[in-house]
Amino acid sequence: MVKKQALVLFVILFMFSLISAINLDVSSKPISRVAIMDLKEPAVFELTIRNLGETESFEIYSLVGVDITPEESFTISSGSTKKIKIQIMPQESKPRRIFPFEYTIKNSLNEIQKESLTINIVDLGGAFSITPKNINPKSEEIEILIQNKANINFDALEIMMSSAFFDFETTLSLDSKETKELEVPIDKEKSKTLDSGDYLLNTKITTQGETGETESIIKFLAQEDIETSEIIEGIIIKRQEIAKKNLGNVRKTVGINAEKNLISYLFTTLNIAPTKTEIKGFRMYYSWEKELIPNEELKVIVKTNWFYPLIVIILIIGLYLLIKKSVETDLMLRKRVSFIKTKGGQFALKVSLRIKAKKFIERINVIDKLPPLVHLYERYGVIEPDKIDLKNRRIEWNVPSLNKDEERLFTYIIYSKVGVIGKFELPSARAVYEKQGKIKETTSNRSFFINEPKD
Repeated sequence: MVKKQALVLFVILFMFSLISAINLDVSSKPISRVAIMDLKEPAVFELTIRNLGETESFEIYSLVGVDITPEESFTISSGSTKKIKIQIMPQESKPRRIFPFEYTIKNSLNEIQKESLTINIVDLGGAFSITPKNINPKSEEIEILIQNKANINFDALEIMMSSAFFDFETTLSLDSKETKELEVPIDKEKSKTLDSGDYLLNTKITTQGETGETESIIKFLAQEDIETSEIIEGIIIKRQEIAKKNLGNVRKTVGINAEKNLISYLFTTLNIAPTKTEIKGFRMYYSWEKELIPNEELKVIVKTNWFYPLIVIILIIGLYLLIKKSVETDLMLRKRVSFIKTKGGQFALKVSLRIKAKKFIERINVIDKLPPLVHLYERYGVIEPDKIDLKNRRIEWNVPSLNKDEERLFTYIIYSKVGVIGKFELPSARAVYEKQGKIKETTSNRSFFINEPKD
């Protein structure tokens, strides 16, 4: 039993001597913990190695997915200290993250000693820190700090920043670990409609043909600011304008009040309906209430027009006369024009004249005038003209008589070899007729055609 225990102890001591035969005191100093995958830029460390054992040659390597250079062996005498600068480049399969790993130092007898390091594996965007300062609705510009976290110098960085407040581009250089401050103008038209809160800032960085992106947060600080204005003008037409505008970046509920006596109330108009109306005594009270978003305005216009009674009377008289004229009209004459296509591509219009008798009439003479610049096409509708006077540019039809509700339709075509662009207006047609021995006359509407140019 004692022999077995002695044998086990000997084996343990022998194995321990193999593992611990290499005796190094190792410390590390990061020159740059950042490894930029897009640019193949490695992390850099300085190792200080003191050999507490025998004089030996050593190699440094890793089996955990990173490549360490230089790969050449180096010699450290017994009791001596040597500083070695190593570069660590992760293999492409490594995810972007903070990566702790073990590396191995091996001597010529294949004895090993394991040490550990931590690197930060990033894309190009992760090599920079973008820190925007807080802003408020009255800010004209924003200060943005851009820091180079890597241990390399960048001579020409193309920076593109995009946010709800601005779009900005610049080119700058950044030395290793350097921080620069950018002053970026704020687009007031964009910012004045935004609520307070956090907004995303997206930054694209391009160098050496590679582009990286990074995101940061802009804090838009809350600020309340309600602007009130009132304008009162006019005597006969009295106009009162009350406005409240939210110049801050916080939603705010505002109220507006107005009042009128019950007589002026009858002739008062409002641009928007009130939230609440109330009659007290001989006065009418109005109130408006609304939640305003940033840059929104509540504008109330109260207009009292003492001309309204007169206008209403005039409208009633005018309507009466119009109805009276329409009822008393014996003959209705309507003119209509429409575009037609021709084989030669000329500008051509079809003109239609429709007459309708409301009562029995006789000896009807319909007269229409041809506008300038056009020619009359010598083909007509069902009813041909009775007289064509090209010199005076007149065309006439004669109808012996029409019974009540009887209609006639006259059509003809005009064309122009010169293209017509824009509004082409035709004059009114005229009809002369006889009713119960009295000569009467009526005119048609004025018709027009708009010819828009083709792209």
